[in-house]
Amino acid sequence: MYIPSRYTIGKAAIVTVKVPNELKKKMKQVNVNWSEYIRDAIQKKLEKQKLKEASVKIDEIRQRAKPVPTDKLVSWIREDREK
Repeated sequence: MYIPSRYTIGKAAIVTVKVPNELKKKMKQVNVNWSEYIRDAIQKKLEKQKLKEASVKIDEIRQRAKPVPTDKLVSWIREDREK
């Protein structure tokens, strides 16, 4: 029976990962839920990538923005405090 390496069952997808035999042997020696570990690692990587993309966008906005003189910033802060 052919089972594709990735397919969807309900709202979950199956992703198959191939590792060398020696690595698999070492994985069996450790009491870790590898599926959960890999899911967490993928989630963290995706979050890190999202932050990286946001940082790039912020840098682009900063490059387009005009500098604001310090006295202008101080006046805005004072106005806000008076409200």
